[in-house]
Amino acid sequence: MGRKALMCGAIVTTILGCQAGSETQATAEANAGASTWKDVQVADIEDMRSKFEQLAEAFDETQYDWQPMDSVRSVRDVLGLAVAEAHLFPTGWGYDAPASSSPDFGTELQRAGSLSKAEMIQELDVSFDFLVDVVGNMSEEERMSDGSYFGRAMPVHASVATAMADMHEHLGQLIAYARTNQVVPPWSAGNQ
Repeated sequence: MGRKALMCGAIVTTILGCQAGSETQATAEANAGASTWKDVQVADIEDMRSKFEQLAEAFDETQYDWQPMDSVRSVRDVLGLAVAEAHLFPTGWGYDAPASSSPDFGTELQRAGSLSKAEMIQELDVSFDFLVDVVGNMSEEERMSDGSYFGRAMPVHASVATAMADMHEHLGQLIAYARTNQVVPPWSAGNQ
């Protein structure tokens, strides 16, 4: 087995292992019917979208500027980061950023990080629509082509997996922020 195959297998195993404890019933059902790795990734992106949007809604707007300490992202910053990543990760896979976003990561991060609660929820939906559309409509040839992740060369399929792992990290960050602020993630409210 080649080095690339081993690395991709390790990424897949890591992502699936991380998902196992946080998978919702809807995602479990979607994954059970998924016929390809791409289908699993699209279902995962849809699940992340739902969780980011539910948390964005659950926080009171006055909590959007809360941060655990100085020089650390606020709730608004983490939500804005999810928007920016959903808009811009596909640029490393050969796609243009949507016209509504900035093609520069820093500028897009600043734009998304200045949104109100209502605008943020809407923008999460729009940006995740874009990401789902890109990943869901990628041909196998495109998935196997050369791509990048923050300038680091790798096959597109590996970059997609790495990007999803990164977004899960920020979802976990937002869940920690929620718990710290006595905000119960809505999908886990019945399991308290």
